[in-house]
Amino acid sequence: MRRLPDWIPGAVLLLAAVGSGLALWQIYRPESSEPLVGPPRSDYFLVDFELVALDEAGQESFRVTGPLLSRHPHLGTISIDQPRFRFPDHEEQAWLARADRAWAAADGEELRLDGDVALDGPASAEDGPLAFRTTQLTIFPKARRASSEQLVTFSSPHSILAGRGFRADMETRRFQLLNEVTGHYDTPVSASRR
Repeated sequence: MRRLPDWIPGAVLLLAAVGSGLALWQIYRPESSEPLVGPPRSDYFLVDFELVALDEAGQESFRVTGPLLSRHPHLGTISIDQPRFRFPDHEEQAWLARADRAWAAADGEELRLDGDVALDGPASAEDGPLAFRTTQLTIFPKARRASSEQLVTFSSPHSILAGRGFRADMETRRFQLLNEVTGHYDTPVSASRR
């Protein structure tokens, strides 16, 4: 009868040890958790709120109200549902803005309004009130400027203008429609002299 080589029992024991180790690892390994999908939870949110943002001098930069505000935990940006903004000017009058949604940069220097956007300027003796309507608008509260790349419709008591691309200086009440501009002007009827 032939004898087995001396290394075979050691190899069989080694294979059995490796196999039983793998079996135990399979049985007792920790279950892998599903990866987190979607945006992170807000680190806080406000319901039916009013917020006043101040500039470096402690003066009101803008005021916003709305049904829901939430802050991104890592970026510090703010999302607002159905916001209503008020931007005071140097004459203590205010520009008013509203939209379906808004996003604010963490430093408060940029606001993006989206969906059914309205920007209304205070009335002046020469022009009357200014009304701008669009689907997207970016406002820079510190610089008191607004801009959009979308179609913007402007209306005042005597004219309606529309154009794609828009720039406005809220302090001076000057604005530009950049492309594809169309307009309708009503000239005031002069009273007849007697």
